Amino acid sequence: MYSKNSEAPAASTVGASDLPVNLHEKTNMKSIANKELAFHSTVFTPVIHEKQIWLTASELAKALEYKKTDAVSQLYTRNSDEFSEAMTTTLKLRVVRKTGDVDMMVRCFSLRGAHLIAMFSDTPVAKEFRRWALDVMDKEVSMSPIKRRANYNFPVETADPHDRKHGNAWMTPRVILDERNRAPELELLGELEKDGYDITGAKIRIHAMYGITKQFVEMQNELSVARRLLGSLNDVITNQTKERGSNVSFTGSNKGFAYGGLPKRKLN
Repeated sequence: MYSKNSEAPAASTVGASDLPVNLHEKTNMKSIANKELAFHSTVFTPVIHEKQIWLTASELAKALEYKKTDAVSQLYTRNSDEFSEAMTTTLKLRVVRKTGDVDMMVRCFSLRGAHLIAMFSDTPVAKEFRRWALDVMDKEVSMSPIKRRANYNFPVETADPHDRKHGNAWMTPRVILDERNRAPELELLGELEKDGYDITGAKIRIHAMYGITKQFVEMQNELSVARRLLGSLNDVITNQTKERGSNVSFTGSNKGFAYGGLPKRKLN
């Protein structure tokens, strides 16, 4: 990255967005070679951040033939409401000045963001730059490892339970927890992890949902036991609250005797 202060990028380590980013690190996406990121006389030095290519605002300004290096940043400021977080960000980059290396917050754009910048630009090469940006994005998609890998395919059959009945799949909590059934979502996460993707957040959510499902099944079991106990208790309540009397003979030889298992009350 060059500016009117003769600043140039210097290599540093890759970190979070608040740490210096290595402008020369080779991308492991294997999607776009650095030599392809050249527009006319401008050869971009891409910033690789979170497995995505970013172009600095100053290099975009140079490619779009602005005289001022901050022209693109000004263009973004006037139209910032049309940019998403996936299209632009600020990264702390290490640049070289005459006085020495210094870390600076630099406005960067993804390829989609760079294309949108060119949409707002009215320089003579803006139209050509837009076509170039689309061509680069098309190459990135066509060479994407996600598109190439066959084991990223998980059709509907992968969700089919082993005890499928009547031609339809009953996806219940117990079926999901049954280890005899496939777990395509966990298989997909495993494949992505093998390819170097950081899927920690997705793993946490998936395993949390499995935990919630297990909790629901346990609650069903406990409610089933409670229902049986309540059934027995209901029988006791019904039996003990039913009013019963005793048949007493008022005539004949059995006069005064009670029937029904209750003893005769004796008066002293």
